[in-house]
Amino acid sequence: MLLGLTVLAGVLDAISILRLGGVFVATMTGNLVFIGLAAAGAKGFAVGTSALALGGFIVGVLIGGQACRVARSHRGRALRNVLAVKLWLAGAVTLIAILTGPHFPTGLRDTMVVLLAISMGAQLAVIRYLKVPDLLTVVMTMTITGALTERAGGWSDPKVLRRGLALVAFAVGALSGALLILNVGVAAALSLGLGIIVAVAIAAHLVSRTPTTWSAPRSA
Repeated sequence: MLLGLTVLAGVLDAISILRLGGVFVATMTGNLVFIGLAAAGAKGFAVGTSALALGGFIVGVLIGGQACRVARSHRGRALRNVLAVKLWLAGAVTLIAILTGPHFPTGLRDTMVVLLAISMGAQLAVIRYLKVPDLLTVVMTMTITGALTERAGGWSDPKVLRRGLALVAFAVGALSGALLILNVGVAAALSLGLGIIVAVAIAAHLVSRTPTTWSAPRSA
């Protein structure tokens, strides 16, 4: 499920960079860099759009945190709750793209950026709650660092395998999103993202009904 959400993060960042104002909706580090460059006077970087993405992400983290708290200490339910939020947000953005694309007015484009950033903020909140090592779904810098510095066990080591799969999943998501945008349209790329969310939400709903030992929150 988390590999599926990693693919989703790549798809959404491809969409936001190529068609929604050149900002990130998943990787907030990039937006902070853009804001800093714009503040220094560099041309071609929109403070407003980057700030909207960052603000939406913060709102999403707060929503995701609340969704995890009401899961009653069940990791499966926490993931299910957050995916329910993401499903509504992704559905709204996809509908906007279908009805108004491919060239979005500024107001609608900014609305899409905020909604997608809220979705990714909620996702990162539940990822922090789940505490699955090496499957952060967005933060690839630390994943690459871990893969290079802790590879003594080789590819048979589950940690190395998870890191490798995470990197591949993110790259596949970005590639798939870009190919769909450039050859079909934004609505097609968003529909792919919506499909991923639906599939993972169904899986999360199924595991949320299982009171097994893995479902308890991890302390570290």
